[in-house]
Amino acid sequence: MMIIIRKFLYFTIIFLTIVGCNSEANRSRVESNSSDFADVSRLENKVIIIGKSDDPQALNYLDIIDGTYYFGKNKGDTAKIYHDSIELVLNNVKKKQFSEFTAVSNTNYYKTNLFLKPGDSIFFEIKNGELKFSGSNARTNNFDIELEQNTTSYQLNSYDGNLYNYKKKTLEIYKERLDFLNRYIRRHKITSVDILTFLKDKLRQEYIFELMNPRSKFIDSEEINKVMYGREIDGLNALILKEYSYKETFFSLQEYFGDVSLEDINRPDLIYNRHFSENLNLYIRNYFETSDNLNYSKGKFLAEKKFIEEKLDPELLNFAMVELINDYHLKGFGYDKDNAEYMIKMVDQYKDSVDGWDRERLMSIKNDLVSSNFKLPNFALEAKMVNHLGDTTTLDEIFKRSNQRIKVIDFWASWCPPCIIQIKDNKAFKDRMTVENNVEWIYLSIDKDKNQWKKKSRDLGKFLNFRNNYYLLEGEKSSLAKFLKVTTIPRYIIFDKENYIILNNAPIPENNSNFEKIIKSMK
Repeated sequence: MMIIIRKFLYFTIIFLTIVGCNSEANRSRVESNSSDFADVSRLENKVIIIGKSDDPQALNYLDIIDGTYYFGKNKGDTAKIYHDSIELVLNNVKKKQFSEFTAVSNTNYYKTNLFLKPGDSIFFEIKNGELKFSGSNARTNNFDIELEQNTTSYQLNSYDGNLYNYKKKTLEIYKERLDFLNRYIRRHKITSVDILTFLKDKLRQEYIFELMNPRSKFIDSEEINKVMYGREIDGLNALILKEYSYKETFFSLQEYFGDVSLEDINRPDLIYNRHFSENLNLYIRNYFETSDNLNYSKGKFLAEKKFIEEKLDPELLNFAMVELINDYHLKGFGYDKDNAEYMIKMVDQYKDSVDGWDRERLMSIKNDLVSSNFKLPNFALEAKMVNHLGDTTTLDEIFKRSNQRIKVIDFWASWCPPCIIQIKDNKAFKDRMTVENNVEWIYLSIDKDKNQWKKKSRDLGKFLNFRNNYYLLEGEKSSLAKFLKVTTIPRYIIFDKENYIILNNAPIPENNSNFEKIIKSMK
């Protein structure tokens, strides 16, 4: 799976090592400048966020994810950090909205939702591992924090071999959280219809997201510093197949999803709700669109497109189609010439219906598809890298050594939990691909700190060795990473035996069937 700004966010915990220290002088400096930002916050379409932390590393990795973009985007246009304090100006808040707040350190992951209004000033403090908001809308901004502290977490609710049991536990958690919401509303005397509606919709969309994406995989607490369960790619379908392959009874999606209906996802008013945006196409693909086409095939793409055009509110059309294109691209659809040409036509059809970050994303997809089946230029092939024995080499030398083999480059880093999980969990599949399809796996670290790469490489000694694991000098700034546009990890790129790029943004190896289909098509 890939670390993108919006998709699969529960895995995206970045552990970078940066030295930070508390400083009374810096704290007073922030306070002295607060009035300047207060003036800015009164300007149209701006919000000022001021915070302090006794966990200063978290401030270096603080994101406000803008839900007004289909693909999500960091809102922080202007930020000043003074070790233990931060001043952040959001420059594009045109109306009331909710955005996601995340901050990450080596020891903690802080996450909640923020209610934003043009001209707002928001204050927060991180102290003793706890996040707290003050100022206007503090009751709303603290809701998620108190919800997680006082109710059962979905992260602890795992599939135990029976999907109906999983659904029952998920429903119980949903009802518990609704009860807490009602108590919270009474205790804080919240009367705003906008806020009440948002909070109820949030819990509803969160619940139906958990139904569609069962948690079935224990996550190593060493990587994320807490006990939780993760999800498999297209996990519900995989679990149905696993559980009911040898049963005489059939699994009923209607019974499992219960009262979840098309009305739950046919809601243009929720277009900026993160769980809604993730639910929309998943429910179309796996529940409401009932053709016999295989997922991520061209037939299924056409069937989903027809459903979107005929069944959804017109205001959702562009949103759903952009998501459809993105989902299929991430799953490897378009790796052959015919499908690539079709996907390029889809991008051209919808790129002018969106702007800004969303249009950039669609154009990036088109560039990926257009760049299929071409070779790396010499300046990218000559990017320097070292193995853990200290030997320097280049990708060109590695390719020459691996003549007549399919190559898969895996960009990763020691601080990226999803990268580590993928390296650990898919060894058997990768070994089989190596033997059956002559595939070589090449791991390129983009760590900034070589020692952190060495340490993690030792920890992963069962999976990495001096012939497949390299530290890419200059990391993301290297000529290779820049040419391939490596901005998120893990990132997988497939080369054929003649070193032509077959797929510039391949599906994760965990998605075994799609990945294997691509590899086998290259024979």
